[in-house]
Amino acid sequence: MTNSNTYDLLTNAPTPAELLTNLKDLKNGVIGNTWKKVEVAEDERVLAFLLSLLEYPSSRGDVDGPVALELMSETAVIVGALANVGNLTLRPLLLSSTPSSLLTLITSLTTPSESQIPTKQLDRILPHLLRALRNILVSTADMVWGHMWGVGAERKVIGTGLVGEQEVDTKGKQAVGKGWKGEASKALSLIFEPHNLSSLLSLLDTCSDPSILLPLYQLLSRLVALPSHRTALLSFSPLSSPSSSSAIELPLVVQHLVNTVLWSTPSSGKGNYYPTRKPNSKLIEASLDLLAALVKGQPSLSIAIRSWNAYEDIQEDGSRKSELIGILEGLSSNGPANTRIAAASCLTNIIKADKGMRTIDRSKLTAINYRLLEEIVTLLQSEGMEERIKLCFILAALVSDDAALQKSAYERDCPARLISILISVVQDEEKGEMGNDLASRGKEATLLALASLAMQHEPTRSLISDHSPPVLPHLLKALSSPSYGVRAAGCQLARALSRAIAILRTSLMDSGVGEEIFRLLKREIESHKEVEGEYNGEVSDRIWTVEVAATATICNLVADFSPLKTVLLREGGLELLCDLTKSPYEPLALNAMWAIKNMTYRAMDATKIMVATTLGYDRLRFLTSSLTTQSLRIQALEIVQNIFADSSVPEISRTVENIGEDALFDSIIQASKEGQDADLRIPALYVLSNIALGNEKVRNAIVGRVEILEILSNSLNSLNDSIKIPTLRTLRHLIESNSNSKNPNPNHRSRPRQQMIDIFQPYQLKYRLKDLVESSLNISVKEQSIGLLDVLERERGTGGNGGTSSGGR
Repeated sequence: MTNSNTYDLLTNAPTPAELLTNLKDLKNGVIGNTWKKVEVAEDERVLAFLLSLLEYPSSRGDVDGPVALELMSETAVIVGALANVGNLTLRPLLLSSTPSSLLTLITSLTTPSESQIPTKQLDRILPHLLRALRNILVSTADMVWGHMWGVGAERKVIGTGLVGEQEVDTKGKQAVGKGWKGEASKALSLIFEPHNLSSLLSLLDTCSDPSILLPLYQLLSRLVALPSHRTALLSFSPLSSPSSSSAIELPLVVQHLVNTVLWSTPSSGKGNYYPTRKPNSKLIEASLDLLAALVKGQPSLSIAIRSWNAYEDIQEDGSRKSELIGILEGLSSNGPANTRIAAASCLTNIIKADKGMRTIDRSKLTAINYRLLEEIVTLLQSEGMEERIKLCFILAALVSDDAALQKSAYERDCPARLISILISVVQDEEKGEMGNDLASRGKEATLLALASLAMQHEPTRSLISDHSPPVLPHLLKALSSPSYGVRAAGCQLARALSRAIAILRTSLMDSGVGEEIFRLLKREIESHKEVEGEYNGEVSDRIWTVEVAATATICNLVADFSPLKTVLLREGGLELLCDLTKSPYEPLALNAMWAIKNMTYRAMDATKIMVATTLGYDRLRFLTSSLTTQSLRIQALEIVQNIFADSSVPEISRTVENIGEDALFDSIIQASKEGQDADLRIPALYVLSNIALGNEKVRNAIVGRVEILEILSNSLNSLNDSIKIPTLRTLRHLIESNSNSKNPNPNHRSRPRQQMIDIFQPYQLKYRLKDLVESSLNISVKEQSIGLLDVLERERGTGGNGGTSSGGR
C-alpha cells in the first residue's frame, strides 16, 4: 500500500471487514519502516481518518460494536508505531491532538456509565490504547525534556539528575506557546488532569493484566519527572478506597506498586525470589522504575516505605521488619540485569531521600549502601552501554555526599573502570561505532559518576588527574561539547578536581581546563542573552545547570592560592560574576557571590578596590540589607568583611563612606541582633570588628549607636563561641589604641582609649571577661578574653587578620 492510495483504500472500503483488512495491511507496512511512518503521519487526511476511528461510540453507523473495537485496536497499534520515529512524526500527532483522542477513548471505555463493553473485549483493546498513549507521551517527554537517563545530544535536562527539584518544577510550569511545542507541553500534563488521572488510576483497582499495567507504569514513571506531576499522582485518592491491612499509610499508587512487587516476586527463602514461577520481569522493572521516581527526594514517603509491611512484624529491637526493603535487596542481586538495575535505583532513591534518624536505622541503611555499591560495580563490568549509563547515574546518586562510600568505591577500582568506559566511548564515537546520542549520554554519565566519586576523596582526584592514558584532555573537550549534559557533567568533574590544591595549581592549569571553565561560563551566558535578552526572561524559561556548575568550580579556581585568579581578572571574569549576582535564579547568584568572596580573601588592596567598584557600592549596600535573601546576604557580608580585612585606616574610612555609614551600620545591626541565625550574625560581627580598626570618626560612629553596644554586650552571653570571638575582637579594636608608628619598639604597650573604657563601664567587661577565661572551653575565646583583659590593664595585645573564606564549593 503506497501513500498515494492509502487514503482512498481506507475511506472507500465497501465493508467494515474490508476496512479492517486494509488497516492490518497498513499496520504491517508501517511497523519497522521509518519512512512509511513519516509518510502516513504527514498525510493530514490519513491521520484525520485514523483518529476518527478512535471514537466511542463509533461515528460510523455501519459498524457494529465488536468490529468497531477491532478497528480501534488496529488503529491504536498504527498510531503507537508512528510515535517511535521522533520529531517528524510527533509534530503531526501532537498538532492533531492524538494524545487527547486516546485519553478520551480510554476514559469512555473505562467509565461504567458510558461503556457496556464486555470485560474480555475491553481487556483486549486497552493494552493497544495504553501502549499508543505511552509511545506518544514518552517520545514527547524525550523530545521536550531530554532522555530519561542522560541529556544526550539535546540541551534539555529535566529528570536526569543534573538539576534540582525547584529548577525542574519551574521549567515544567513555563507558559505554553503556540504550535506543536505548545501542544507538546500541554500533552505532557494532560494525563494529570483530575478526570483523566482518575480514569487511568481506576485501572489499578480493576485490572491485573500485566499487558495493561505495564504501559501504564512506564507512562507514569516517565512523566512524574516534574514535581507537580508527582504531587498530583501521590495525592490522588478515589472517593472510596479500601483501607490497607498495613498500619503504615501509603499513597494509593505506592500501595499498588508495593503489592505488585510482592505478588510478582514470591519468596521461599532469603535472597531467592523466583522459586515457584517465572516472574514477569518487565512488569517488576516498570513498577520499580515508577516507585523510584515517586520516592526520589521525598523523606516522608521514604520513611513510610521502609516501615511498611504487609503484616505487623515487630522485631526484638522495636523496629518493623521491612519486607519490601528485603525484597528490593534480593532483586538487586538476582535475576535479569534490567530488573537488578531498577531495584538498585529504587533502593538508592529510598535511602538517599531519608537516611534514618535512629542509629540502628542508619547502620542498617549503611550496610545496604555497601551491598548496593558492590552490585553496581559488578554490573558495570558486564552490561551493555545503555545499562552502564543507568548504573553510572545510580552510582553518582548513591555515593554523593558520602565520603566513606567514595573511598569504598575507590578500593573496588570503580573510578578506574569508569575511566576505561569513558575512553572506550570516546574511541567508539570517533570510529563511528557508536551513535552521537548514545555516546553523549555515555560521556555525561561517566563524567558525572567520576565527579561524585572524586568530590570528597583525594586519591580518586589524583587517580583521575594522573591517569594514563590521560583523562583531562577528554574533560577539556567535554566543556565545549554540543551536548548540554556533557558540558554540565564536565563542570561537575572539574569542580571535584579543583577541590585538591595540588591539582588546581598544576593539572587543571597545565591542561587548560581552568581557563576553559571561564570561557564556558561566558559562552553559556552569551547564548542565553542572544535568545532572551540580558536577564529579562523568566526563571522558568532557562536551565541554569552548566552555569551553576561552572560558577561552583570558579569558587575554587579563584581561591587565594590559585594561579587562575589572574586569568579570571584578565578574561573579564570579575565583571561577569558581578553581573551574575543579579541572576533571578538564586543558586547561580549565590555561587557568583561565593566566588567574589574567595577572590577578596587575603587579596591585595588593588583587587579589593577593583571588586568593590565593579560590583558597585550601591549593589553592596543592597546585598547586605534585609531586602536580600539570607543566603545572599551572608555572602555579601563576608565579601565586605574581606574588603575591610587588613586595610589601612584611611582605606577603611573611605570604604565606610562609599558604602554609606548609616546604611552599613543599619545592615550590621539588623544582621547581628539576637534572634537572627548565627550564620548571619557571625559575618556581621566580623565586619564590625574590622571597621573598628578605622579612624576616630568611624569608632565614634560605632559606639554612637546604642543598638551596637547592646548587641556587643548580648553577644558576649551567647552560647555560640563563634559569635563570642568576633565580639571580643570588636571590643578590643574599639578599646585598644592603634599601633604607634613613631614607636616601633615591639615591647611598647598600647594604651586603652579612656573614652571607650568610660562608654563600656556600665557593661562590666572585666568581670565578664574573667568569667569567660575561667569557664570557657574554647581556646580562642579564652585567648581573646585574656588579650582584652590585658588591654584593659594597659597591657598590649595583638590583633588578627579578620578575613574570611568559606573554602571550596
